[in-house]
Amino acid sequence: MKFDSIYYTPQQMADFYALKKDTLLYYDKIGLFSPALRKENGYRYYSAPQLNELEAILTLRDLGVPLASIKRSKDNMDTPSFIALLENEEGSIRQRIDECNSLLNMISAVKASVKEAEDAEKRKLYKVHSGAQYIVRTSIDNDSDEYTSDIVWQNAYRDLLQKSDSKLFITIGSIVRLDEAVKYHGSICREVYATYASPSDSVIPEGVYAYMFFPGSLSDLNSFYEHFLQSLEESSLTPLDDIYEELTISSSVTQNEADHVTKLMVRVG
Repeated sequence: MKFDSIYYTPQQMADFYALKKDTLLYYDKIGLFSPALRKENGYRYYSAPQLNELEAILTLRDLGVPLASIKRSKDNMDTPSFIALLENEEGSIRQRIDECNSLLNMISAVKASVKEAEDAEKRKLYKVHSGAQYIVRTSIDNDSDEYTSDIVWQNAYRDLLQKSDSKLFITIGSIVRLDEAVKYHGSICREVYATYASPSDSVIPEGVYAYMFFPGSLSDLNSFYEHFLQSLEESSLTPLDDIYEELTISSSVTQNEADHVTKLMVRVG
């Protein structure tokens, strides 16, 4: 029996490649892969040589090539166009790999930050030399001595997103002016910031930083600042810049406020 005289029903063809029959019917509908034979009773049959054609289509599909691109190339396929199709898809895959690597790095950084906050001894002063860190920042409308409201935070977060090309940040926190922290022994947030992987106009400068983790609700924030500033003084460390405040373990990690952890950090000399 000649190879090209062998025919298969849609179900048989689908079974060869573990496909649903509806998939073949859809490919026929969009003109991507149609039966070689249609009988008057409406029955469809695929020829044996079409096995290779379908295998090529499925290979490209599994590589992530859109069906529309496969169809366009298939209609005018030759060796150069096939290579061009693969090169185009290769570029798309590399871009997705880069995006996945960036996301993986961000996940690792967030995990490390949360783990440090979870494992660190609370209310203990730590000191570390840190390299410069790119950030995006935005001013907020906060004319009172009260802690910033949820609405103000939401507006600030929206502004951060508009200023960056990222929808995810490793760290989001507030910048508290040192003179106000000393005067009020607490937090009056004037700016919100987010750490950023790409070069930006603003940085947390390189230097020696003192930092401390505090457990519990933000309702105790003033006591956090009092203890932090007192500990700096007792350790003969002079704050040089504004204070960076971040809720490292927040409601996005745990709904139990008692398990929340706030980090205060300032460059010292």
